[in-house]
Amino acid sequence: MPVAIINLIEQLKYIGIFIGTFVEGPAVGLFAGFLSRMGFVNIILAYIVHVTADLSADFFYYFSAYKGKKRFFNKFNFSEKNIVRAEKIQKLFYTHPTKIIILGKLTHIIGLPILLGAGMMHYSWRRFLLFDLAATLIKSLILLSLGYYLAEFWTKANDVISYASWFIALFIAIIIIYFIIKKLIQDLWGN
Repeated sequence: MPVAIINLIEQLKYIGIFIGTFVEGPAVGLFAGFLSRMGFVNIILAYIVHVTADLSADFFYYFSAYKGKKRFFNKFNFSEKNIVRAEKIQKLFYTHPTKIIILGKLTHIIGLPILLGAGMMHYSWRRFLLFDLAATLIKSLILLSLGYYLAEFWTKANDVISYASWFIALFIAIIIIYFIIKKLIQDLWGN
């Protein structure tokens, strides 16, 4: 890693994880797990910060839709597709609210429309917190664990690539030496 990035990571650490998770939770979760494996952050603190930031972002969207509905969508330039999805999901809350919240949390693609739909229908924030927290605890654990083990794989892959590079260099050196010796023998026998 370039020195500037390492310095930035060391300075921001948990604040960076919080801000990054608020903006893009899954990618930062993987990265936080990776950083913890590399020794830059404590995995338990990174997990707590990731969960807190993810819940904060979810409640930002939930309460924004709860209070503002259409005005919120216009202010933040949400696409019409997300608005239509949120309105459809709002209707599903009447029959399967728990499943919808957990499904939305665990699947990144429909997460935002579900958060907005829950807010638009004025779903109980206490129940929302309960189900969202349960799903967030699981999702953050999975993301940080994946990042941690991908870093393990990356370090091992880095070692394998290093060994492979040495093997290829040795192989090329042997081929060059072979042709040099062959040329010397041909020159000796030719004379």
